[in-house]
Amino acid sequence: MLTGRSRGIGRKGSPWRTSARTERGRAGKGGRNEDQNGGAQKPSLMEQLFPEETRRYEEARRHAAREIPRLPLDTPPSAPEREEMTLSPHGLDGLPRAARRLQDKFRQDDAISPEITVLVMRNASPNLVEEDFRRLIPQGRHMEGWTLEQGDILKVIAGRNLATLAHAGYYYLLFSSRLSAFIYQAHATRIFRLVSAHTPASLASPIPPPPGYMVDGMDANAAIESFALIPASQNLELRQLNSPLSPMMESLVKHRGYASIVKREGKSPYEARLVLDGPQLSANTVRHVLHTSGKDMAVSWSGGQEIAPMISKWVPRTKVHPADRDSPQATTLAAANARTEEEQMQRDYDRLQSSDFATSKQSSSSEMARRTPRLVYILGFKTEASLRSFIAFWHRREMTWRGADSGKDVEGDLPPVANVEML
Repeated sequence: MLTGRSRGIGRKGSPWRTSARTERGRAGKGGRNEDQNGGAQKPSLMEQLFPEETRRYEEARRHAAREIPRLPLDTPPSAPEREEMTLSPHGLDGLPRAARRLQDKFRQDDAISPEITVLVMRNASPNLVEEDFRRLIPQGRHMEGWTLEQGDILKVIAGRNLATLAHAGYYYLLFSSRLSAFIYQAHATRIFRLVSAHTPASLASPIPPPPGYMVDGMDANAAIESFALIPASQNLELRQLNSPLSPMMESLVKHRGYASIVKREGKSPYEARLVLDGPQLSANTVRHVLHTSGKDMAVSWSGGQEIAPMISKWVPRTKVHPADRDSPQATTLAAANARTEEEQMQRDYDRLQSSDFATSKQSSSSEMARRTPRLVYILGFKTEASLRSFIAFWHRREMTWRGADSGKDVEGDLPPVANVEML
């Protein structure tokens, strides 16, 4: 049985061993050296009574004190950060070096001699309006809806056949400087690539990005909803015209449109192009149909005091005879670029006449007189709302009305169908 003194003994040794350690500590450095150089220490009473527990404790302490060497793991190389193209007051940051040098060159050229620059967009929908292009103007980073001065559009002009005023499938975008055109072109191309990458093309395509999903600092969902120029499956053809411009383009830039259209007498603020499929009606007959329908519906089609809009027939000028019109050089690209607006109108008119002549060989003269869409009418409106309302109601509708004598012609044919588009 253990005495009181033996009960107070800890695991580390007996009290005599503790006092011996104290004496050796007091003895100084010399005493410690002698203790180290001496023989083996005597086991303590705890070690004598519980050798197994002491041995287990020593092994546990030895394992805990063992140093485990760390593996020489090399730190992985840091992945290059993705370079974001962010907007700044000076244009687009994060551009490639070649594009940045080109941007600096345009900025220097604009400082020396600023000039209006033209971008051409081809293979586009004929139903686009100017607002569809303005939605792609670079926006400010800190203020929502704030557009930058660089990249702003002066005018959007739809390319047309000057003989029939039909849409030619391309648009001219006018900018105040080379830098503005370059910034808009780069920003529109960037948005189109984003739309092409995130627009579902089939049932197996990933789901569209949710609102607020950011890609390179841009809301992918908002970009997809705002982009309406071309489908995502097509290629964006947006090119800049090099200087010097052709005579026709010089006139287009000077008058902000085709001079034969925007500078003619009696031009209205908002206009539409009307072509009839089927029997051709005179301008008075069309006016009578519109007046009767507006009176019955209590609607002013013109947007003003008059019920019917102002109607005028488009007659292209055909008195221009360029000297080289029949030469082989006239079919080359250089000759096409050197044409004036009058020469282009003459060329479009000649093509129209040749197509009508080829078709007339297959049909009788009376049938062609009734069905060939030769007549092109220009309708003038006071407000844009009245123009859009007229197009929404009359496009692809039969040009007839109850009480107006235009239902069937002498041979009992069906009424003509109206094709209306914004001019």
